[in-house]
Amino acid sequence: YKFARVAYDEDNEELTEGKHIQLFMDQLHSEDPVEHLPQQYIMASRVSILLRGLGHAVHQSRSVAKAWKPIAEKALKDEEGR
Repeated sequence: YKFARVAYDEDNEELTEGKHIQLFMDQLHSEDPVEHLPQQYIMASRVSILLRGLGHAVHQSRSVAKAWKPIAEKALKDEEGR
């Protein structure tokens, strides 16, 4: 759960236990390694982290999951109709 939150949603001092995001992700990996992650999820995670980094630089923290929610819901709805 923590990996998914940090990779695809948000990061803050409470969530990352005050650690830099990379150190926190390394800690998570050492405690419970992700054995396989599809390539498209890796890119989505990277984009999420990069966008949030930009947001932090201009003091505008965002939840990427909340921003992507309407798009994801539409995609799921479209798939149901197929």
